[in-house]
Amino acid sequence: MTGGKPGGVPCVQLLPNLRCALFGKPERPAVCASLRPTQEMCGGNRAEAMAGLAAMELATRPK
Repeated sequence: MTGGKPGGVPCVQLLPNLRCALFGKPERPAVCASLRPTQEMCGGNRAEAMAGLAAMELATRPK
C-alpha cells in the first residue's frame, strides 16, 4: 500500500448512514473526488456493490 487505507477496510470518514462525512468539502481527498462510479462498480444493490468492490480490490492488489 502506498497511501490511503487497505482494501476491505471502511473509510474512517464513513458515517453510520454509509454517507461520506467529507462529501462536498475541500478536505475530501482528490482520489475520492475524482471517483466516477459505474454500474459495474455499484451493481443493483449494496450486496452487489460490495461484491464488485471486493473483486476489484483482489484484482488490483499488489503482488
